[in-house]
Amino acid sequence: MLRTVASVAIRQGLHAIRTQPVNRLVPKPATDIGALTRSFSTLLRIGNASGSLRTPFTITAQPANINSTLQSTLVPSVQSQQPSRTVIKFSMVKGKRKSVKPVIKRFKRLDWGGWIRTMSGRHKHMWKKSAARKRRLRQHVMVNLQQAHLLDKMVTKYWKRPKHYINDPYEPYHTREELRETRRKPVQY
Repeated sequence: MLRTVASVAIRQGLHAIRTQPVNRLVPKPATDIGALTRSFSTLLRIGNASGSLRTPFTITAQPANINSTLQSTLVPSVQSQQPSRTVIKFSMVKGKRKSVKPVIKRFKRLDWGGWIRTMSGRHKHMWKKSAARKRRLRQHVMVNLQQAHLLDKMVTKYWKRPKHYINDPYEPYHTREELRETRRKPVQY
C-alpha cells in the first residue's frame, strides 16, 4: 500500500522532499526522485528511525507542495490500525456483560476450562493439499493460556457452565484427569 501511495506522490509532480533526520542512522535527504524510489527500504528506515518497531509506521518526509488528502494517506491515523478482538461488551440498560458472538461461533469451551478451535483455512484450496494435511486440518487445536483467559472474559457465565448435548463428539475431552488442577476424581494408588 505504501509503495502505491509513494508512486502516486511521484506522479503528481513531487519534486523535492525535505527530511529531518532523527539520528545518524537516517540517510541524508535526497533531492532527486530517483534516489528516493530506488529502494523501498529507504522509506522503511526513515519511518522507523527511532528504533521502536512497535509504533505505527509514519513517514517523516514532508513534501513541499502536497495536498491534504495525499498527506492523510501517507500518515496513517489511529483508526487505520489493525483491529483486534479484545472487546468485552456491556449492555446499555443494566450495564451487565454480554457475550461476544464470534467467540461463541468460532470456539468451543471444554468443561475443565480449556478452549479449542478449528484450523483456519481448512476449507480453502483443498485440491492442492495432501491427504495428511487434510486430516490434520480436520483436527481441532487448543488455544494458549492467554487466549483462554481472554475468551473467558469475552463470554458470560452461561457459556462457562458445562453443556450436556446428545451424542456430543467432544464428550471424551471434557474431563482432564492427568493434571492436578483439572482432576475431578481422586488418585487411587
